[in-house]
Amino acid sequence: LNGFQTCCGEFVRIILFALNFIFWVAGGTILGVGVYVKISVGKLDDVDVSENTLNTSSYILIGLGCIIFIIGMLGCCGALTQQKCMLLLYFALVTVVFLGEVCIAIAIYAKKDKVNDTLRNAYKSCMDDYNT
Repeated sequence: LNGFQTCCGEFVRIILFALNFIFWVAGGTILGVGVYVKISVGKLDDVDVSENTLNTSSYILIGLGCIIFIIGMLGCCGALTQQKCMLLLYFALVTVVFLGEVCIAIAIYAKKDKVNDTLRNAYKSCMDDYNT
């Protein structure tokens, strides 16, 4: 390989590591917030939502935090060690997440009227509760 290809390869590897390190830290933070909410569900008296909503939210945060944490860790370790297996698993997981986002976007677009009404009603209910 010539010097330009080596330099670009190293630059891409550093960028891949840096971005995945940010995702890894963000995933750990989201996971930590989810665990905190789950542990302190009874102590959060200032929050004006039901206990079931807090429990559900904590499980969603824990799940998303774990997924982001694992994907970020695979990206960091794969970029540092340059192991093909780890990088392929990272690529596969990122592809699955991307396809999931596309499917969710299509589903929301297909049912945009129902989603719009639901969000509008939830917003109105929230504002009514806030104003009282």
